[in-house]
Parts: sequence; C-alpha cells; structure tokens
Amino acid sequence: MMKKSKLIQGFVLIAFLVTFISCGGNNNKSGQGEEVQKAALVEVSIGGMTCTGCEQSVQNKLSKLEGVTYVKASFTDGKAVVEYIPGLTDTLKIREAVTATGYTCKSINTAEAR
Repeated sequence: MMKKSKLIQGFVLIAFLVTFISCGGNNNKSGQGEEVQKAALVEVSIGGMTCTGCEQSVQNKLSKLEGVTYVKASFTDGKAVVEYIPGLTDTLKIREAVTATGYTCKSINTAEAR
C-alpha cells in the first residue's frame, strides 16, 4: 500500500510539472504585450574632437548609455553616428553624454540607415 501511495504521488508530481512546463509560465505567446522597439539612428555634430583619442572618449561614453546599440565617432568629420532604442534613451541623454566628455554637441539630426 505504501508503494502504491508513493507511485501515485510521483505521477501527480509529474503531471503538475508537465502542465507547468507546457503552459510556459508567464511567457506571452499570444502576440500581445511586448512590442519590438525599432532602433533610431542619429548623426551628432561634435565640436572639439582633434584626434582618435577624442573619438574613443566619445564612443566609450555614448556606448555606456542604456539603449545605445552602435556608436561610431570621427574626429575628421566632427561627427558621431549613434543607433539607439528610443524607449531606453533619447537625444537629450546623448547630448548630455557628449558634453560630459568635454566636447560640444552642435546638433543632432536623423541619419540614413547604416
């Protein structure tokens, strides 16, 4: 009788686990809820960059912003191209990050897709 009781408990536990796993917890598979956010691409005109070290400083600072997925700065062009997720950061934070490195942010314009 004891073995039969343990066997039944085992089956109940397995049935519970199968049900829990097949339901997937709280994964929202209905297509509702989470939206995939599209990245935005901007070109930042930067004043004061004079060397590759300047490029690296700007790239390092901008790449640490949450939501920034790509950064490429060029001191010869005086610009940086920044790809970011709008829900996680914005152009104000990008501007603040550039000025925090000691350079001036002249303008931020929508850029062509890379």
